[in-house]
Amino acid sequence: MLITRRSSTHWGGLNEFVSLGLKRNRGWPWPESSYGLDPMFGEDGWCRDCGMPLREQRGPLVLGRKGLATISGAWVPYGRYDIICLEQSIADEAAARFTLDLRPVEWRGFPPGSASQIVIPAVGTQWFDADELRAASIGRNGSDGARCPGCNRWRWMPVPVVLLPPFRIEPSLGDVDIAASPEWFGDGWNSFREVLVRRELAELLAEASPRDFDFAEVKMASPR
Repeated sequence: MLITRRSSTHWGGLNEFVSLGLKRNRGWPWPESSYGLDPMFGEDGWCRDCGMPLREQRGPLVLGRKGLATISGAWVPYGRYDIICLEQSIADEAAARFTLDLRPVEWRGFPPGSASQIVIPAVGTQWFDADELRAASIGRNGSDGARCPGCNRWRWMPVPVVLLPPFRIEPSLGDVDIAASPEWFGDGWNSFREVLVRRELAELLAEASPRDFDFAEVKMASPR
């Protein structure tokens, strides 16, 4: 389901986009052998060395019942830190207000209810100055990152949002309401992208699930 609306990003005053803070995870992607990646990207659609997808998502997120006897609000499953799930009533409200690509969540076993996944698009060619991000990564972790021997792609070491350099999004986020960075972060099988959420959408998610989400301001660099 894709609903569009017109919006714009501004650079003065409060940023229209914020970082959605994760307080906990709920639910386990299925099957465990692929951390849920096989149904989403295909057996040949993700890297066995680092877990990064090699293509856009083309199949469903499949969740098991473990840890989700009932579903409510919004949540992020274990192991997939740039995936957001919405209980269907929240998904319907979000779809009516925001530009979102929503896909039904499938369940292994008897479903505890209806839910949708937000498929978050990667937007832009660069979100951070590479030298600034390298300095932040080394300052936090002692190293900047590594290139995967399997897929030859670079991942930066994780850096908390408060320690990230200013976001220099090129080109701008345009009319989307949620976006993922072109840069990948992580270590081992922990692979994720930075995600920015339009403030009103972040408020909706945090209000629907205060035990799961909060949100934080981010440093936006002035356009060059």
